Amino acid sequence: MASTHSTADWVTERTSMSLDSGADRHLWEGGRRYHAYREGRYSLPNDEIEQQREELMHILVMDILEHELYLAPMAEPPTKVMDIATGIGLWAIEMGDRYPEANILGVDLSPIQPTSVPPNVTFQVDDVEDTWVHENDYDFIHMREASGYMRSTPAVIESAIAHLKPGGWFELQEFHWVAEKEDGTIDHKIPVNRYMDHMMSAAASTEGRKIPIVPEIGDIMKRAGFVDIKKKTYRVPYGTWHSDPVARRRGAVLTLNAELLLPTSDKVLGYIGVTPEQAEALYAECVDMFHDSSIHCYATYYVWYGRKPEEVEDSAATSR
Repeated sequence: MASTHSTADWVTERTSMSLDSGADRHLWEGGRRYHAYREGRYSLPNDEIEQQREELMHILVMDILEHELYLAPMAEPPTKVMDIATGIGLWAIEMGDRYPEANILGVDLSPIQPTSVPPNVTFQVDDVEDTWVHENDYDFIHMREASGYMRSTPAVIESAIAHLKPGGWFELQEFHWVAEKEDGTIDHKIPVNRYMDHMMSAAASTEGRKIPIVPEIGDIMKRAGFVDIKKKTYRVPYGTWHSDPVARRRGAVLTLNAELLLPTSDKVLGYIGVTPEQAEALYAECVDMFHDSSIHCYATYYVWYGRKPEEVEDSAATSR
């Protein structure tokens, strides 16, 4: 049956979606709580345990980046900012505190953000994998720890560049969870790498999608039209084996974060025939690996950023 809603009705519904509009209903499965708006679009829970994990991730990333919220070399502080998949909204809130003259919008499928926030910060329940109804004059769009859970990260990045003003910046911050040895080699027999192989197979077999390999994000940004693309990487140890106290501290937080993340994978792994018992055994192997001081492995934190070309650059390219 055809919808009776006009395009204008649909746009009004999307742009007026707020935290008290009914989008705050949640679904429960296996003792964990999930988003109800666009049910199933995002595989992770949104309950208290997951919110604690997100807070730990924010603490870890701020430590890694030495308390910088972004690395994009903007000439002036941003004035109109969007935070894609904002989660509990800590990044958006801190941006609002640091830049009181800026307007910060955090977008997420779940209305789990606090209500007491800086006056220049707004949260909206929406799906960034759908057609964007936002204006196209943002000067900064940020995304953290979300690309691995999207059906099409390239499509989201294309939407981001379309909604930046000329000269605006996009930044993606993400962990590459594949464990590398100290010499940079990868042993696919290591438990966490077997887990990652399973997750990638599950994504490909159930939705025909490829979980983006974070080192390839720069190529995706280039195809979308970004210029001045740069990356910065930071190695973070799995576990507390490292002799450097800063690395050891970061490794401890990363390990706790990973231990909270692993049990959320039962449903996804089930798509490729991994039983709950087999999943639990794999999680236990990963945890043992994290706490085995003889296994020296790193995850890598990536920061990719790039700029939307100025209109004059577009014109010059067209004339050639």
